[in-house]
Amino acid sequence: MFDDRMQALIGLRDEGEALRRQAQSAAKAPGEPGSDETGSVTVTLDEHGRIANVTVAAHWRSRLADEHLGGAVVEAVRDAAMRRLNAWGEAYAEPLTEEPVPSAAGLQQRLDAIDSAAMPEAEREAALVALLEVVESIEQGLDEVTSRLDQTVNATYTGRSPHREVTVEVTGGGDVTSVRFDRRWLRDAHDANLTRQLTTALRAAYEQVDAHGVPRLIADSPLGHAQTVMRDPFGFARRFGLAG
Repeated sequence: MFDDRMQALIGLRDEGEALRRQAQSAAKAPGEPGSDETGSVTVTLDEHGRIANVTVAAHWRSRLADEHLGGAVVEAVRDAAMRRLNAWGEAYAEPLTEEPVPSAAGLQQRLDAIDSAAMPEAEREAALVALLEVVESIEQGLDEVTSRLDQTVNATYTGRSPHREVTVEVTGGGDVTSVRFDRRWLRDAHDANLTRQLTTALRAAYEQVDAHGVPRLIADSPLGHAQTVMRDPFGFARRFGLAG
């Protein structure tokens, strides 16, 4: 029984490491900036799909009515998201070069030693129990996150600029759903100040998502614990006696 489960864990380790490297590579693929159909708003997303930069063109008033600027921002965000998704898909389809991961090399050798029965039986079983503990945390975390995911993703969080010139609504999943401007302020707002206040409101909305959205849901679940453990393979190894 121990041998069968160990073989399964070794296989999961190898597959998981390959998927992790592939996902990391794909996430770094640069997506093109997105814009609304009038070219009034340009948005660039970061590797997490959040707005890294937003620019409102100086000529926007000649192309948009004031009440349509918020919708143009949302449209530009969606366009950038689609471009990033396409870039991500292309990068994810590219084959990975088989390169070892230096930070995990020592742990991998120890896991191979476990698998080959090079360790004393008692130590081998203790190591397996430690590994299964992490797997069970992942399973429990997935169940907990899944049960609350829809509610968290669909929740709406609001960010505002300091004097409420701009109000942004973002879902728990990080999607920008609404951008509203104070009409009186917008009428005379300088383009640079408009962009600055919009950026401030977006940052405030993302802070709300970090505090209450999907990232916090995962972090507070057993899955978050497992993620923390696996980010430090040598710490994991030392904790469970897999490394000296």
